[in-house]
Amino acid sequence: MRPRFAYHRPTSIEEACRILAHEPGAAVLAGGTDLMVHLRQPWRGKRPPAVVNVKRIAGLGEIEVTETAIRLGALASLTALTEHPVIRTEYPVLPFTARFMGSPAIRNLATVGGNLCNASPAADLPPVLMALDAEIGLVGPGGGARRLPLEGFFRGPGQTVLAPGELLTWVEFPRRRPPWPIRYERLDVRRAMDIAIVGAALSVGREAGRGREARVALGAVAPTPVRILEAEVVLETEGLTDAAIGRAAELCMAAARPITDVRATAEYRREMVGALVRRGLERLRDE
Repeated sequence: MRPRFAYHRPTSIEEACRILAHEPGAAVLAGGTDLMVHLRQPWRGKRPPAVVNVKRIAGLGEIEVTETAIRLGALASLTALTEHPVIRTEYPVLPFTARFMGSPAIRNLATVGGNLCNASPAADLPPVLMALDAEIGLVGPGGGARRLPLEGFFRGPGQTVLAPGELLTWVEFPRRRPPWPIRYERLDVRRAMDIAIVGAALSVGREAGRGREARVALGAVAPTPVRILEAEVVLETEGLTDAAIGRAAELCMAAARPITDVRATAEYRREMVGALVRRGLERLRDE
C-alpha cells in the first residue's frame, strides 16, 4: 500500500516556510530523486506525514554569476551545473563531479539543494563545494534568514541543522580569479551511477612555490563530509612537496572514521583515503 501524506505546493518561500513550520516531520520535494524512492519503499524508513513541493517557487532554480561570487539556487539541477558556461570554464570540477551522480535523466531532476539536504555521507557535491569555500542561505518562518559555511550544515547521516520551518535557498562560493586548481578524486566500483566508496576534494592555491589557502575535504569516510584542517595547515606551510603530500595523506587517514558496509571495509576505505589524497595532490602539483 502506498503511504498516505498531506501534499502542499507553495508558490513562495514565505508560504513554504509557513507550511513547514506547521507540519512537523514534513519532507521537502525538490527534484524528488531520493524522496520518491523512500515514499515508494517505506521500509527505507522515511514516511513523512506531509510533502512540500517547492518546484513552483520562482527563482530557486537560477544560477547567478557576479564578479565576486557564484550563487546556485537550491533548485538548480545537476544538468544546469554541467551546462553553465562560466562554471564549465572556471570550475570544471563541478560538472566533472556531477556526471558521477546518476544517469542524464536523473541529473535533469536532481537538484543541488536536494543533494545537500539529503545529507548522505557519501554524496559527491558536499566535499567539492566545501573545498570551494561554499556557504549556504537558509530562510525560516517570518523571513528570518541566516548564512553559514557549508561544513556547518551537516549533523550526521540524513541530518542537518535545518530548524523547523527552515528552507535552504541557495549555495554560494567565491569566484576567484584565476580559479584555483581543484580536483575531486573518487573511488567507486563503476565509473557512473554508483555511490562513492571514498571521495576527496583537494584545492591548493600556489604562490612562489608555497601553498596558499589549501582545502582538503573528504566524503564517504565519516558520518558527514569533513574538512581535514590539519592537512590544510601542512600544505599551506610547506606547499606541494613530497614530504607535505605524504604528511597530508597520513593526517587524512588518521582523521577518517569510515564504516564497513557492502561496498568496502573500513580498513580498505582508510587506505584508499591516503591513496586518493596523495594522488590528487600530486596531480595538482603536476598540472
